[in-house]
Amino acid sequence: MEIEALKKKWDVNPITFKNRRKLHAVHSQSYAPAVLNNSNEIDWDKYYDAIELALSIAFSNPEEAVEGLTDAEIDGLGQTVIQHYLNIEKKANGGVG
Repeated sequence: MEIEALKKKWDVNPITFKNRRKLHAVHSQSYAPAVLNNSNEIDWDKYYDAIELALSIAFSNPEEAVEGLTDAEIDGLGQTVIQHYLNIEKKANGGVG
């Protein structure tokens, strides 16, 4: 399957149900403090765990796939992969879901 990120197309592996649920759980945990505390607080460790998990699912060799990218670009690619795998779309009001 193909996604578009960083002004190029990337071939990514399809995601299994089991991996999708695992990715959803880790990604949701990164935003749990914000929900529980009604704040903008993010668990950054969980957020980066979700990005790394998404990239490890998307690419057979993630290190090779992101070679030459900056850390910010890797994060952007990882976030795009997460949005693609979890079907997250921005709403007109700025929310997601």
